[in-house]
Amino acid sequence: MKSRFGFIFLYLLVAGSVKSVTFEQVLDSITPSSYEYMHTNLFVGDGMNRGFTGDLDGSIPRVPAYQHDDARDFIFNQFQEFGLDTSLDPFWFTRSYGATTYIYTNCNNVVAIQPGLATNAQWFIVGAHYDSVDPGQFSELSPGADDNASGVAAVLELARTLGAYHFRHNIIYIAFDAEEKGLQGAWHFVDTHTTNDPLLTNVIQRADVGGVLSLDMLAYNPPGPNQDRVRIYGGNSSSNAPVQAALREALLAWTPIDVVHSGSIAASDHHPFHARGMDACLLIEYNVWSNPHYHRTTDSVDTPDYIDYVYATELTRGVAAYLMYEAGILLPPTLSIVVDDPQDRIQLRWTAQSNATYRIDYADELQLITTWHPLGVVTNDAGAAIVEWEGPRSGINQRFYRVEYLYEP
Repeated sequence: MKSRFGFIFLYLLVAGSVKSVTFEQVLDSITPSSYEYMHTNLFVGDGMNRGFTGDLDGSIPRVPAYQHDDARDFIFNQFQEFGLDTSLDPFWFTRSYGATTYIYTNCNNVVAIQPGLATNAQWFIVGAHYDSVDPGQFSELSPGADDNASGVAAVLELARTLGAYHFRHNIIYIAFDAEEKGLQGAWHFVDTHTTNDPLLTNVIQRADVGGVLSLDMLAYNPPGPNQDRVRIYGGNSSSNAPVQAALREALLAWTPIDVVHSGSIAASDHHPFHARGMDACLLIEYNVWSNPHYHRTTDSVDTPDYIDYVYATELTRGVAAYLMYEAGILLPPTLSIVVDDPQDRIQLRWTAQSNATYRIDYADELQLITTWHPLGVVTNDAGAAIVEWEGPRSGINQRFYRVEYLYEP
């Protein structure tokens, strides 16, 4: 029987407690300054671009150009620094403009996986495209600061913050390539790495996908009656679709942003997932359709009064709250010790989450390789805020304790 563990907490045999990490504190660690760091390292200034070459000769393959691969490498390295299982997912495709069909090669999605601890864990996917439009598609060289470095910065912030914790379910963070060329990266991921065939075991079963979010254009928030609002578009037009309803609830509960359900749309990376039967939606700035810098050279961090980092950070926090709820974050418990001298008993208490199982161990001393001895297992079936374990204290002069999350098939 295989077990997996997480969140070790040690405590000396004295009365006291360890301060827990709260839901609010996790969200508060997502800050405008950290978001801005991620964003400005994605090559979003004047004259920059994350697109492809634009040779008009259809016999010459179009390949990543300008700062495309520099941004890709920054994303990859950040995911790795956050301790996530990170890989490049290569693909190629063809696309026609007018009478000419072009081959696009050397494309790569950047994929980072945060495995869940629960048996039969579901998959929650959050992604954003890192490519921008290029002269091979439009006449202008767009830096893509809003479209869509803003979404990628949010995904990186989510990975940085949430990657420090354990979850019940799996989370996949994806930076999609070639969205501007027809959602090519998302189509590649869906058709290569997900399936409806229960006999295939090396890909994700689509029935096990709990929700997919595409984050696309999150930083344009001009003054006016629609300031501090955001749109949710579904693959499904119903606002009651589970992923849309849960995302809206999280945004309203944890941010000052007003949420507007805007129907369905196919123009972002959520669409291929929806088309293959998975529950998916798009989060996008409310004023997207009136953004004067959309696909222009002025979609740049150097454009005055353009990128709103506070707004983008609030949206990122809302998505983090959604993932914490839906993927089931396992926050560290607050461990306290009560010694009952007349009865020669010791009682351990800790904050707990509903249906979580904990194992209690002790050690007489801490060494480079410590030998831990089991004391007991407690399952919080009742959903109590505080659970406890009690045992004898006789003969103990010094002892260390730990409480671990325990998962068993």
